[in-house]
Amino acid sequence: MEERTIWDIGDRYFKNGLLNTVIFAVCVLLFTKAAAMLMEKLFARSARTRSLPFVYLRKILTFILYSAAVFSIIAQVKPLQDVGVSILGATSVITVIVGLAAQATFGNFISGFFISLYQPFKVGDTIALPEKNIMGQVREITFRHTVIRSIENTEYIIPNSVMDSAVIENRAFGQAFYKRKISVSVGYDSDTTLVKKLITETVLSTKEYVDTRTDEERENGVPAVNIRLEEFGASGLEFIFFMVSATLADSYTGASKVRTKLLEEFREHNINIPYQTVDVNIKNNG
Repeated sequence: MEERTIWDIGDRYFKNGLLNTVIFAVCVLLFTKAAAMLMEKLFARSARTRSLPFVYLRKILTFILYSAAVFSIIAQVKPLQDVGVSILGATSVITVIVGLAAQATFGNFISGFFISLYQPFKVGDTIALPEKNIMGQVREITFRHTVIRSIENTEYIIPNSVMDSAVIENRAFGQAFYKRKISVSVGYDSDTTLVKKLITETVLSTKEYVDTRTDEERENGVPAVNIRLEEFGASGLEFIFFMVSATLADSYTGASKVRTKLLEEFREHNINIPYQTVDVNIKNNG
């Protein structure tokens, strides 16, 4: 009778015995983890390798490393090897099933790759998807989806294929200042010179406002606030102007302050803000 040792335990189910398989699995996982950590440090050495395309590439390589580790460990288990042979015998059926199941996933993967490569937006940008009525800050871009956090502090998890095909408005793409359009309607009998004066004074007194004129524009008398009479509305004169701020958040805050202050100024100077009214006539047949 052949003498068995501790190394032969479990050789019925494991290619080189249970103990050897455990040692092999631990070594493979430790090596994979060390390789992944080393790769992460190499990619973090410069600003260029920390950019989105390289982050995406690092995630792909890390996924390949761990996948190779898992499959190499699975190869040590005899029953799973038999299952693999059986699966290969049904290649045509499995290929169709896997292909249909993975079609959307693979599409998201490819879309995510092109998003990371061309960077129409990046992590930290504030973007809007008008067709989906979604706006918020990009928090993460993964293989499958993009995570957007809204101003209400809720998260939208959007497949990359949708992000790749959608019309995206990038509201924070590294620009030096941000503009927010404000429209104001006043009655036809209003003093337009006074209206423009009040708008200018209100905007300039708002601390979030940033004057972006050049020295040459100031010398040439370019107004600090460009106010335009947009159109003759159905019930009043429509004026538009822009609130310019250093940050996107300031543009929202400043615009709110300007609207509130203008309401007070118009009331004080008896400038009418037209609004829709409905006349109800009750007919008495008695």
